[in-house]
Amino acid sequence: MTSSIAETWAYVKTVPNIVGILVGFVGVLFAALLTAIVNLHNARKSLKHAKDTLDVQRTANARSAATFIADKRQKWIDDLRADVSLYLALSVELTEAWKRTFTNLGDMWDRNPYKDTHMLEDLDAKRVEFLTRIATRDSEHYQLLTRILLRLNNEELPHQGLLTALFKLRSLLADLQMRAVRAEYANQDKFMLIEHELQFAAVYTKVILKEEWQKLKREVADPVQLIDDILATSKPDDDTVEALVRKTAPSVPSPLSTTAQTPDKFAT
Repeated sequence: MTSSIAETWAYVKTVPNIVGILVGFVGVLFAALLTAIVNLHNARKSLKHAKDTLDVQRTANARSAATFIADKRQKWIDDLRADVSLYLALSVELTEAWKRTFTNLGDMWDRNPYKDTHMLEDLDAKRVEFLTRIATRDSEHYQLLTRILLRLNNEELPHQGLLTALFKLRSLLADLQMRAVRAEYANQDKFMLIEHELQFAAVYTKVILKEEWQKLKREVADPVQLIDDILATSKPDDDTVEALVRKTAPSVPSPLSTTAQTPDKFAT
């Protein structure tokens, strides 16, 4: 027993400072482990900081884009309001002009007991003179209708309602012109229809402007969702575009007027 201990001790003495080596090894291992933990923590912290920076940048970009889009939508709202207002005002102006003309032509008809060809020619000359005077305003009326048509979405119900009312106003003014050709000067029914369409157009315009204002507020309040919605919108293919055109085109009234026929009493 004593000899075994002595032999073991003798062996330990032959290994130079084995305890120190073990302690040093453990220290190096602990230091390496600690360094790895610190590096991992720093890497995670840097990654989180980078992610936060990207999120902040993405939000800032989204807000900038939302502001740009909101400005465009606000301009669209302002332009639509201005064009519809002017279109309705011109509709009233042209209607009142027709009323005065019909009154004058009717008075000329009633005052002349002969109703001869010369009087009919005078009435027709007055009508043509009137059409010449309002030609510029009538052209502006149609230009406004075209601008409004190109701004609206025919797939949305309020837009459909507004377009229908605006085109009916245009059509009713054309009816007045045709009645003037036929020397039909009592047109209270047409004037009542024009009044109704003016009211419908005003109501539909209010609905559209309110909806667009609500959209604008939502876009500004949640710019990130706005960008996500835009990016999620896929570009329509050619077949989709063609189908939309074929579906929409028949519902757009023709801008061309029917050729006015000369009444028999004007025939020579």
